[in-house]
Amino acid sequence: MTRDALDRAAVTAFLVARHGDAVCDSAIEIRPLPGGLCSEVALVTARLRGAAGARRVTLVAKLVHGTAAREAAVYRRLSRSVGRRFSPELLGAERLGRGRWLLYLERIEPAHAWPWADSGHTARVLERLARLHEETPQGAALPAWDYEAENLAMARDTLSLAERLPRGEVPALARALPALRRVVSALPAMRRQLLAFQPLGRAVIHGDVHPGNVMVRRRDGVVEPVLLDWARARMGSPLEDVSSWLQALGYWEPEARRRHDTLLAGYLSARGLPPALTRPLRDVYWFASASNALAGALGHHLAMACGASAPGVLAAAARNAADWLRVIRRADACWS
Repeated sequence: MTRDALDRAAVTAFLVARHGDAVCDSAIEIRPLPGGLCSEVALVTARLRGAAGARRVTLVAKLVHGTAAREAAVYRRLSRSVGRRFSPELLGAERLGRGRWLLYLERIEPAHAWPWADSGHTARVLERLARLHEETPQGAALPAWDYEAENLAMARDTLSLAERLPRGEVPALARALPALRRVVSALPAMRRQLLAFQPLGRAVIHGDVHPGNVMVRRRDGVVEPVLLDWARARMGSPLEDVSSWLQALGYWEPEARRRHDTLLAGYLSARGLPPALTRPLRDVYWFASASNALAGALGHHLAMACGASAPGVLAAAARNAADWLRVIRRADACWS
């Protein structure tokens, strides 16, 4: 995070306004954390001096800009309905200019560095998603976003890149390219069927559920998952969140891949629905997975394969692209 984006004066002013205590001289530490393409994140640690003596506080400061700036509005609007049950608490938000916000967020202390080897934690994320999809009012006024148009534009860009890419770079393309063409062509109709599927229908969804955007914390003796990075929250199909989680985690955890159907059925049970994985449900599940693949994930890995010079980077990109191309072929088979 740049010094201009997050200077000590701004942090000091926020801390004093929030806590009413004086900040000890030279007692603010700002440490950059991994962030996204359209955000910069830092851990802020400060020592405050008040009537009760000195104390230490921590929070996360996140600068969001461009399309990710809508995250500020998402946090403010969803906090009225779902509060801290699903996300870090929004402590404050400061507008820095057009399309730029500085968010102050509760710091989540992880209970485990990598909890996903335990399938129980994986299932708890799906239970948390079920409550989000069921409890968040459908009238929650999220910031406007023509996701359908953006998803289709990204899909067409991905297809264009795939058709230009030398086949040797991503061997899986040779088999998957015809399916990719058909899925991109059918994407609007696939999404209409997905969004109309009952009894799930539409709900407020997180929109980007993967292991990097979920932490497990312990609060009041209870271990619970917390969803981070809400910039892509929108109205959509709950299966977009569910498939995003299961597909992303399955890449890292073989047990999650083996238990895929059991975990999917567990989500349905958490929604109070019969856990039967019917053919219509499987079809729209794979339509949701293909939508996620074409929203940027597949294009990213194809671009990495196209521009990679190191053999290890190329191999990893080709392997990731092959995983997403398998999703495309499954969606194509369901549509056909």
